[in-house]
Amino acid sequence: MNHSRIFAYFELAIASILVGSSVVVGKITTMQMPVFLSQTISLSVALLLLIPILLLKSGGPILVGRKDLFVLLLQAFLGMFMFRVLMLYGLRTAHAAEAGIVTSLTPAIVAFLSVIFLKELLTIRLKIGILCSLLGILSMQVPGWLLPSSEIQPQGLYIGLLLLLGAVSGEAMLTILRKMTTSNVSSLLGTTYVTLFSFLMFLPFSFAEALTYDFGQLSLEDIGLLLYYGIFVTAIAYILWFRGVSKVSAATAAVYTSCIPVSTLLLSYAVLHEPFSWTHVAGGAFVFLGIWQVSRSTKDDGVQRSNSLF
Repeated sequence: MNHSRIFAYFELAIASILVGSSVVVGKITTMQMPVFLSQTISLSVALLLLIPILLLKSGGPILVGRKDLFVLLLQAFLGMFMFRVLMLYGLRTAHAAEAGIVTSLTPAIVAFLSVIFLKELLTIRLKIGILCSLLGILSMQVPGWLLPSSEIQPQGLYIGLLLLLGAVSGEAMLTILRKMTTSNVSSLLGTTYVTLFSFLMFLPFSFAEALTYDFGQLSLEDIGLLLYYGIFVTAIAYILWFRGVSKVSAATAAVYTSCIPVSTLLLSYAVLHEPFSWTHVAGGAFVFLGIWQVSRSTKDDGVQRSNSLF
């Protein structure tokens, strides 16, 4: 196995873990701040980090072609703007652990979309990896479906889960659209454009929320979460994901999105103190089995090689 693919797997795993943590961070921030305002602030933090790095590191033009510009705009709208809006509003009625389970559908959605839009062929090893991811979902959720519950689930919960499903679909399209950009759009350049476009999309809505929000109630913890969202969840996670996806097929990247629900579930226990379940442990084991299966592959179809750090 060459070092480029090893680093790609590492980048995809770390990025997915950071995205998974955004569910828990978002659950906390959405209870303290309006959705659009909080995202505008976190995206501005990300841009304050990304733009100087881009200007320092860029060895070529920072302008992109018309086709790439359109694809990056779609990535911003579906993979960041709609993903965050639907995810954060969904979290207002759903638990973070439930959101983690819904995000487990990402591997199957990405694999399905890669066949439709990218005409990728799924190898036997990839199919086994995706199947393991889906088994992880079932092992985490089926006991809850089968065992009778004494609680009547509120209608808002189901609306929240539908919003989360829409968010996952937007996140899946981010990977597909990244594969559609040309190789001269680096991970850093692509992340900066997507973040800037998303910031502009959130900005008009945040003005109305800012007029009625009392900024004096912001605590140091709230500020820290906004900084984390901007630096780690946005800047670092998207750079790593864009870089990793450029070196493997979309179907391979799909399996690594299984780290998102595992990260979310673990943090929901540790940070939000949500109920622990051994079925989640079994589900996580299936997820890592799927990742191990894909990582054993000796070659990757549809790979674009990238040797630049950004």
